[in-house]
Amino acid sequence: MSRLEALADFSRQLNCQVRIKLKLDDVPELWAGGIGLPVKGYIELNGPSTFREVEWLEINPIVLEHIGRLVKPKQHNYLENIIAHLKSEGISHSIKEGMIRIPFSELSEQYS
Repeated sequence: MSRLEALADFSRQLNCQVRIKLKLDDVPELWAGGIGLPVKGYIELNGPSTFREVEWLEINPIVLEHIGRLVKPKQHNYLENIIAHLKSEGISHSIKEGMIRIPFSELSEQYS
């Protein structure tokens, strides 16, 4: 299993939102519920993008759990869990405004 596949599975288990920033865009894409890998060399969040187009991937470690209509959502912070997973996989990262940012070259071995 590749680093990207492992990260996709892990973020799906935690139900974290993710987004990517394409090299040619000024702003990142919208947050999505998970990382899709439709075919080799492509990543899909809100739409498919080739690996070579992606500058970085960002993970929101805060997950809100809906309890009920009259109850505030429960907030889970998975920052430490995600950082421990990244360290175990040997993936470098940084924290930007509370979000975990990973250079995409760390995840796409065939393009690094």
